[in-house]
Amino acid sequence: MDFLELAKKRYSVRDFSSKKVEKEKILKILEAGKIAPTAKNNQPIKIYYCTDDEKLKLLNESSPCEYNSQLMFVITYNSDECWKYEDGIPSGVVDSAIVATHMVLEAEDLGLGSVIIKAFKSEIVKEKFDIPEQNKVELLLFMGYKSDNAMPSPMHETYKSDEELFEELKIR
Repeated sequence: MDFLELAKKRYSVRDFSSKKVEKEKILKILEAGKIAPTAKNNQPIKIYYCTDDEKLKLLNESSPCEYNSQLMFVITYNSDECWKYEDGIPSGVVDSAIVATHMVLEAEDLGLGSVIIKAFKSEIVKEKFDIPEQNKVELLLFMGYKSDNAMPSPMHETYKSDEELFEELKIR
C-alpha cells in the first residue's frame, strides 16, 4: 500500500475490541514516534505508554472520550529542550503533533486503529502518573484493534475542493 492509500484508510477509531496489542506492534509504534522529525531534531518528546487495565482506567478518567482502548500513549514534551521560535514559542506542540501522526499511521499499517485525543485534563494525568514537572502533557493516543462496530465518522471522506484548499503563492 502506498502512503496516500494508508493515509486515506486511517480514520479516528472510537470503538476498540478487547484484544490486547502485541508487544512487537507496540515497539514498532514507538519506533515510528522516535524517528519522527522535530524542530532542529531536539527531540524534546517523551512518550509514555500503558496496556495495564488499572492504568488505562486512570487515563480514561482524564478525558470524556472512552472507547475501550487496550493501548494508550501519553505524548509529552520538555519545554526546556524545545527549540524556540523567534517569537519565543516552544516547538513542543508541533513536535508532539508530528510524532503522534507518525505513530497513528504506523498503527494503521500494523492493522490497528487509533484516535488522537486533545480533550483531556492534563492536570489529572500529571496527578495520577509519575511524569516530571517540566514535561507538558500534550496528547493522548488511544490505540488497539478495531471492534466489529468501528466505522469512520460520516465526515471522514468529506473534503473541501482543491480550489478551496490549494493556491499557488503569488507575489504582491
